Amino acid sequence: MPAIQVILFDLGGTLLHYDQPPEHSFEAINARALRAFLKVAVEGGAKVPDPDLAVRAVGRMASAMEAKAKRTHYANSADLILQEGLAAVDIVVPEKIWPAALAVYYKAISAVVQPVMGDAPGVLAKLTAQGRALGLVSNTFWAPEMHDADLARFGLLEYLPVRVYSCEAGFVKPDQRIFRRALDQLDVAPAEAVFVGDKLDVDVAGPQKVGMHAVLVASPYQIESPSDIKPDARIDSIDELPELLEEWDRTL
Repeated sequence: MPAIQVILFDLGGTLLHYDQPPEHSFEAINARALRAFLKVAVEGGAKVPDPDLAVRAVGRMASAMEAKAKRTHYANSADLILQEGLAAVDIVVPEKIWPAALAVYYKAISAVVQPVMGDAPGVLAKLTAQGRALGLVSNTFWAPEMHDADLARFGLLEYLPVRVYSCEAGFVKPDQRIFRRALDQLDVAPAEAVFVGDKLDVDVAGPQKVGMHAVLVASPYQIESPSDIKPDARIDSIDELPELLEEWDRTL
């Protein structure tokens, strides 16, 4: 049995790219998706006198809720952000229209998703062959069903039986509870697990406080500033991970 029994992965920037500035920044993706949502809403009878105002209102709500999540660690969902953002400018979307509008909203987001550098499916297959269990812990207010479909499309879902999304869990990284939820589902002690992600504050400091090892993977869209947060290892590509873990198996 390997010393490192479980690897938990971040999603965006680690396994798949969602936020891809400047063209596909988070703000730009969400705005395009919201315009698609509003088009369906209007066709269904909703009154949207100024779509640009609606997009700005939802963007402000998303920013406000993200800032609150950083302070409190409590998560939000896209449904709530859309509802409250639109309500702030007196736009009411009838309940019967929501499923169709949300479907095109998420379709617009998934359309820009790209795989990370390297052979992520091959890496996950190799880690599984080494006898390790895999899982995912992601900060997201977008629907788990969308992320699961994206993971399946890029050949990753089958290797990740445990997936903890903040919008479902109710709290965000670096809160220790979200990591512990995944560890409990995999029935493993923190010292026997590694977290792999692209952000120092949530993907390194968070799991380290729980007692996990943490690996920082480079991302072309995430430039980390000098910090007193020190990962246990840094890799330039996910392809380097199996060899790193085999080395740790021999030394830990």
